[in-house]
Amino acid sequence: MHQLGLGGELHGGGGAMLGGASVYQSRMQLMLTSQPTLATSRLFLRPFCMADAVDVRRLAGDERVARTTLALPFPYPEGAAEEWIAKHPGQYEARSEITFAITLLENEVLVGAITLMAVSKKHSRAELGYWIGTEYWSKGYCTEAVVQIVRFAQEQMELSRITGQCLAGNPASARVMTKAGMLPEGRLRMHVRKGSIFDDVLLFGINLPARSIHYP
Repeated sequence: MHQLGLGGELHGGGGAMLGGASVYQSRMQLMLTSQPTLATSRLFLRPFCMADAVDVRRLAGDERVARTTLALPFPYPEGAAEEWIAKHPGQYEARSEITFAITLLENEVLVGAITLMAVSKKHSRAELGYWIGTEYWSKGYCTEAVVQIVRFAQEQMELSRITGQCLAGNPASARVMTKAGMLPEGRLRMHVRKGSIFDDVLLFGINLPARSIHYP
């Protein structure tokens, strides 16, 4: 069994107040959801609000981001950000999928998103998904967010296994998962089409300590 060393803090509600009208608007909207917020030394992870839609379109609509992910479309459709954000509260209440905006702790600038998908209470597991805007690549933000979201899954959702996958042509994403303690678990050959080619998909996973209790 592989264990992950985890750090950071969990917060209920909106966390510390930061300056700026847009931040105040975000805080007010956060009060309307029961989804918690999470903090690390550099990041504040919170629910998305509609005020984020413009930044989501700008960041996720970059072809370089879409090229490295399994799910983001390019071009990014008009209205897709609003539609995506609108689904989050219901998904959280159903505990089927939980999405956090990755923002900088010092000023709450949006840098990306991280999601626990395909949450299964029966099997005590979830799948990880994430993207980061290009101007924030190579700063360690994604690894920091992944470590914190795994801790949240373990302590708050009582999950004991987290999986993730990435394109073989995206070694940076593979490094994020391995740095966060996830282990390579396989490779799906020519599994998805990206543009004009079929790319392999790399599989990663981590079994948290509670899972070994029920292992025969």
